[in-house]
Amino acid sequence: MIVAIETATDVCGAAIVSDGRVVAQRSINEKNIHSEKLLPMIDGILCDASLTLDAIDAVAVSIGPGSFTGLRIGLSTAKGLSMALQKPIIAVPTLDALAYEYCRTNPASVGALICPLIDAKRDEVFYCFYETTDAGVKRLSEYSIESVARVGEEAARYGSVVFVGDGTRKMEITPGMAGKYRFAPENICSPSSVGILAEKEGRRLSAKETSTLEPLYLRDFVTTQPGRKIGRESQPIPAAHQTPAHSFKG
Repeated sequence: MIVAIETATDVCGAAIVSDGRVVAQRSINEKNIHSEKLLPMIDGILCDASLTLDAIDAVAVSIGPGSFTGLRIGLSTAKGLSMALQKPIIAVPTLDALAYEYCRTNPASVGALICPLIDAKRDEVFYCFYETTDAGVKRLSEYSIESVARVGEEAARYGSVVFVGDGTRKMEITPGMAGKYRFAPENICSPSSVGILAEKEGRRLSAKETSTLEPLYLRDFVTTQPGRKIGRESQPIPAAHQTPAHSFKG
């Protein structure tokens, strides 16, 4: 039984998952409400499921990239629960969960190429390319931050791509994109997908790893470096952020 937290974007949500099944979920897609709403949501899903915190085996958290403030709120809450319950944390990359959300809610999408986009402000987005398979989703590129125009140039190499997430609207209004790709802005971050991925493929962090766990920001908030990429062949993701494989079964 896993409690999952999603606060990386405007979505603030919590879910309980068990054996691939969503037991309870609550979420709100609204700016600047995460610090006020997250803990009541967790209380609410426990009430909806008629459970107490003693029944929880682990805490899953969407680790980024995404909103600086949202990620801090989500991780702080996850660490607080982990310490109070003495249960492990499972860190799930937000772009993985967003891609899996599309796969999970579109069962006929096998073979599709997906590019989740998370608004990074200015003209930039956080993004990554994935392929849907019978097993779930397979990551094809690094977690990155780029201008929407540059993402469009990269997408041309993949062919037919479906853009999902809250950064999709930026792509839709970019010259040359309309009619060239498919857009699904209604596909947004979900705590349920965070929880299911954590249960299926996530690694439970040790107490030492949890104490040093930080969000996966991608952007340097002191000196911004547009286009900086993080992945296995460039700048390695810290062990606490890594997932054990690039395909997620579901």
